[in-house]
Amino acid sequence: MGPWSGAVHDYLRHLETAGFSGAPAFLGTEGEREVLAYLDGDVPADPQWQPGRGHRLPAYARTETALVAAGELTRRLHEAARGFRPADTRFRFDPRAPRAGEIISHGDLGPWNTVYRDGVPVAFIDWDAAGPVEPLVELAAAAWEFVPLAPPEQLREAGFAAIPDIVERLRLFVDAYGLSDWRTVLPALQRCRLLAAERIKYAPVSPAGAADGLEHHARELRWLHSFLARLDRR
Repeated sequence: MGPWSGAVHDYLRHLETAGFSGAPAFLGTEGEREVLAYLDGDVPADPQWQPGRGHRLPAYARTETALVAAGELTRRLHEAARGFRPADTRFRFDPRAPRAGEIISHGDLGPWNTVYRDGVPVAFIDWDAAGPVEPLVELAAAAWEFVPLAPPEQLREAGFAAIPDIVERLRLFVDAYGLSDWRTVLPALQRCRLLAAERIKYAPVSPAGAADGLEHHARELRWLHSFLARLDRR
């Protein structure tokens, strides 16, 4: 546990009370360890991933069915989070209460923090990064990882033999979330990468590691600039 753990535990209790089944229940503590309910399923974490490399995904996590289910699960999380007013705001990366239009949410959504069952996302794990966020910004951050939004070489590294139509996959993901116009997420794609870069100052990394992280996000933003230009032409 860390200084942020109490705030996270309160949040997990709220999600359970709200009927959200996509998070582990907080069961208590044993010394310096937290005890959480076990969620059965598969978590597609790539042990060889590093910044700038495509996160290797098994076939079940690359399907459109899984993509749509991830968007729906994200929507359910945000719906359950609305109305939560934390008494403890010592969140890890942004220790404050949510502002108007913000909610407390997961903070690091991606396949590596998702439990898949029968090829479909059913829950999120690893809630240490929970904190205040605009729902649209977290949706954009999740789109980066679940679509995933990346250049062709990284998509191949992720396991796509044929390069997918990422514009169509982005639309599927955001439509599943329930936005009336999927294009409203586009400005948030930049904002969520800038917020990710800010978090590096809290990371337990060396100066070289921090530089690698910043360079990674800089590459993402340059790629995003070209992607949005192609999207405008399309």
